[in-house]
Parts: sequence; C-alpha cells; structure tokens
Amino acid sequence: MNNLNPDEFTSFQIPDNFLEKLYEFTGTTEEASKGFIICYTDQSGTPMILTRAGTPITEMGLRKALEKYLIQIEEADISMGSNEDIEN
Repeated sequence: MNNLNPDEFTSFQIPDNFLEKLYEFTGTTEEASKGFIICYTDQSGTPMILTRAGTPITEMGLRKALEKYLIQIEEADISMGSNEDIEN
C-alpha cells in the first residue's frame, strides 16, 4: 500500500466546466433566470461560497431565499434547544 501524504496534494477546486454545466441546468432557457449559490468546505475545512447569476435581480432573489432558509434553520435550532431545556 502506498503511503499518501494529504499535505502534498494540491488544493481541489470545483472545475469551471462543472460550474458552467450547473449554471446551464438552472433557470429557464433565458439567461435572466439562471443562477446558483453553492456553499461547501474545501479540503482544509474552510467554508467556500460560489455564486453565479444571470442578472443582479436573480442574484438578489437567490440571496433572499438563502437568507430565509438560514433564518428558518436558526429558529429551528433555537426552538429545539429550548425544548431540551424544558425536558431536562
């Protein structure tokens, strides 16, 4: 078995052609409705966020949807935490 040293690996980046395909799969055939926001961690655990949108309006809509999602997740975490306090 080969001894691999992860510190010697080059840093992985999502290939541009993959991001281009993902962009093409979003929205309709019109450029104006296309877009995405991706959040992931890289090899070292650093959070990464990639955004691509056909128009500023589409980007604003994606950001607003993400904001609502994060608020809902935070509220769910808070309510779950308060339920645990009540039960204990």
